[in-house]
Amino acid sequence: MQNNFTIEEVRNFWNKTAPIYESSNKQFKETHCQRFRQAIQYLNLKPKQKVLNIWSRTGSAIPYLRQQCPDIEISNLEVSPEFIKIAQNKFRQERFQETDLEHLPFSSNYFDYVLCLETLEHTPKPLVFLKELQRTLKLNALLVMSLPPKTAELPLRIYEIFFKNHGEGPHQFLSSKTVRNLLWQAGFALKSHKGTLLIPLGPPWLKRQGEKIIDKFQNTALSELGIRQFYAAKKQSNSNF
Repeated sequence: MQNNFTIEEVRNFWNKTAPIYESSNKQFKETHCQRFRQAIQYLNLKPKQKVLNIWSRTGSAIPYLRQQCPDIEISNLEVSPEFIKIAQNKFRQERFQETDLEHLPFSSNYFDYVLCLETLEHTPKPLVFLKELQRTLKLNALLVMSLPPKTAELPLRIYEIFFKNHGEGPHQFLSSKTVRNLLWQAGFALKSHKGTLLIPLGPPWLKRQGEKIIDKFQNTALSELGIRQFYAAKKQSNSNF
């Protein structure tokens, strides 16, 4: 599987977006940060474990990781050099490195966890990317991933009409069925899949009600309408596929 955009196009878009990225996300901070709060629930971090944070953007996942376990080794990989500048200014003790999402600068069987939030949809070659994540994970180690489903494309277009946003740039939203198949092809065993954010905007009580509804209808067509889907998958083989 290959998308019709390049990593250079992706990088150029986010470089241009970097100056407004954080201020744009502050408009809907609770919805934006939900990815970090939800993702951390899948982790059971212990001292000295190695965590890959890819695509790290401006480093917003770091405090959540450090809060759960301060003494872990975090490797932050980011596509945009402009995002790296922002992140390094915010988190001077952390390490950030540029990536093309296809050739990861780590040995095989290196990481205990991979945190991959809102990334797969921006990857020119999703299967190649997932195979690289699989390669760098230890056997039975966990990948935690979030991304919008294919059904989020229309809500995104409507949202962008009424609200100022940094935009998504080059992307391809994937159905959950496609994501599950890609994970299997890459050598992962899916342990959990959950749709979230059925009602991403509005008063807190309305958003909470939306989460109660979608929780009751996981693994149905309704759960596919949640604009942020979470996947937790274990590396099931040391095969290079």
